[in-house]
Amino acid sequence: MKPASYDLNDPRQINELTGKLAEKRAFFIGEIHDREAHHRNQFLLIKNLYERYPSIAIGVEYFQQPFQSYLNDYISGFIDEREMLVRTEYFKRWDVDYRMLQPILRFARENHIPVLALNISDEIHHKVFHGGIKSLTPEEREHIPADIQPVGEDYKNRLKAIFDTHPESNTFEDFVEGQQLWDESMADVAAAYLKEHPQTLMVVLAGLGHMMYGDGIPKSLDRRLGGKYSAVAINGTQLGDYPGVADFILATSGGIALPNTGKLGISVDDSSKEVVITQLGSTGAAKATGIKVGDRLIALDGIKISSFPRSRPSCSTKIPAMSCASR
Repeated sequence: MKPASYDLNDPRQINELTGKLAEKRAFFIGEIHDREAHHRNQFLLIKNLYERYPSIAIGVEYFQQPFQSYLNDYISGFIDEREMLVRTEYFKRWDVDYRMLQPILRFARENHIPVLALNISDEIHHKVFHGGIKSLTPEEREHIPADIQPVGEDYKNRLKAIFDTHPESNTFEDFVEGQQLWDESMADVAAAYLKEHPQTLMVVLAGLGHMMYGDGIPKSLDRRLGGKYSAVAINGTQLGDYPGVADFILATSGGIALPNTGKLGISVDDSSKEVVITQLGSTGAAKATGIKVGDRLIALDGIKISSFPRSRPSCSTKIPAMSCASR
């Protein structure tokens, strides 16, 4: 059966969908990370759900578990947005344009809605992706769930299609274990919170590949809670042609074009703990301000730096081989 589709620009449809969501303990809203329209749909649903059921929490893939205390400080008003982004190492660990997520995070802060950092740390995840769970030390194993179950065959087949397109691991087995760890870790944090807060509903924001067909995080969360507590909505009307891909499909159209970000127009080498400028582009601010090849970049907007984040590829909407599902 094809999932029901909802246009969140229609007040009647968003109210109807919100009513269905409030029947579950956890509601997943799948996204392609760099699509502004997808994050706008998430924001609309969160606002509508909060108005009807204020006891909610938001779990996000964008922040990693070791930095939870800084998210707490931001939501509580102890630190500002800039300090939160610096302390969580957002631009190093998750380089999607923060302006797409900003309305959600600011709404959470204004209304004291808890935001949970669901993601496992890059250090552990990258190690598993290149050597499997067996490569972790006993100390590192203490930071991953004890109960990690094998993925189903359909999910494994989707992962195989991704691995064949752009492998991020040495072997497919390591790739699958990396995805397992990713999904199970995020579900583990969400489930623990819901057990401790039985009156709370949770909205989970993550990539499509972590929840399509109910696999990944939703399946792991339901297993931990001992029942069927999850509902899944994914952005993109075109995905409605795939029976069972989600419980609900969110229509997306256009999107708001964000203003262009400032560009320095440089290439750098940061291999020696210093950011050395190796090339100037024909456009950008660097050339016009007198910066030269060989200069060192010490700080940006008053923040000291010793490395430069690398951009990650955009995601595709191809089904069933969801590119960037393992992002």
